[in-house]
Amino acid sequence: MTKRKAVVIGCGAIGPIHAAAIVRSADAELYGVCDIVEARAATLAEQYQCRTFTAYEDVLADPAIDSVHICTPHYLHAEMAIHAARAGKHIVLEKPIALNLVEARTIKAVVKETGVACCTVLQNRLNPSVEKAKEWIAAGKLGNMLGIKGFLTWRRTAEYYHSEAWRGKWATEGGGLLINQALHMLDLMSYLGGEITATKGNIDTRVLQDCIEVEDTADATLYYKDGKTGLFFATNGHSQDSPFFIEMHMEKGIIRYMDNQLTVRTDSGSDLLATDEKTVLGKAYWGSGHALQIGSFYRSLAEGGCNYPGLEDAAASLGLLLAIYKSSKTRKKEQVETL
Repeated sequence: MTKRKAVVIGCGAIGPIHAAAIVRSADAELYGVCDIVEARAATLAEQYQCRTFTAYEDVLADPAIDSVHICTPHYLHAEMAIHAARAGKHIVLEKPIALNLVEARTIKAVVKETGVACCTVLQNRLNPSVEKAKEWIAAGKLGNMLGIKGFLTWRRTAEYYHSEAWRGKWATEGGGLLINQALHMLDLMSYLGGEITATKGNIDTRVLQDCIEVEDTADATLYYKDGKTGLFFATNGHSQDSPFFIEMHMEKGIIRYMDNQLTVRTDSGSDLLATDEKTVLGKAYWGSGHALQIGSFYRSLAEGGCNYPGLEDAAASLGLLLAIYKSSKTRKKEQVETL
């Protein structure tokens, strides 16, 4: 079986994780890597003995390449995804899929028109604890969900934001904490809790106000389609990167995702349901799902089907965070738009 030839575009923080995941896939081959900083691309290319590109246009023009992984700064995601689709390349698109829903809808239209596959990166859905929580909720083992709360407390320093000129700016990052670090938490609150139709929230810059123009802290009430509410809080102003905390109040007990473990508490006691695997690629709080999701994407291309999250999946959290931004300005409850 011929492996799909893939190129990683963007060799910064997350690009090397994609490169390693491609190499691990039985259905893909790392054909090359691309970065406008030639030394950065060359270093990664030397590690895997693959080709070096410094212009993504050259990648899209190469007929040997089947797919591209877009791991560039946020403001380039939509443009590159649209050009890649029109060049007939399958796409693995890092978060956020776009800076706004207008861009996201354009990507969706072009992907549909060209018929390419587009996988969005929501790797935390594949954490064993999240998969087990989804299984228990779907099976109704503890009845209906009555409420949900999620907390993310991470640390980002001035040095982090100064390391790349695009970080910490509305025009190029599209926001701060919400669109970058907390997006995966918002996705899990939708994925586990169900459709969120509205929100009322607030953003603030409490720790990093001297070096960024975007938010480092946010809170929101989430209004679900089935009538329940959710509580959300996140910050980049903590002293360390702590694991996700999500608690789901069910009719017959509590399901809690904490310290990378899933537990259930009922009147009869507490039980451990799942423990996340120790991450082998990237940072511990990224989870270990990148390799699993990328492998599943290429397996789907080889065998048919769509066993990976697409644009609609990623649009739920994008629409939610944009509604929180809007609510913070209007001081009103705002509807969550989707694709």
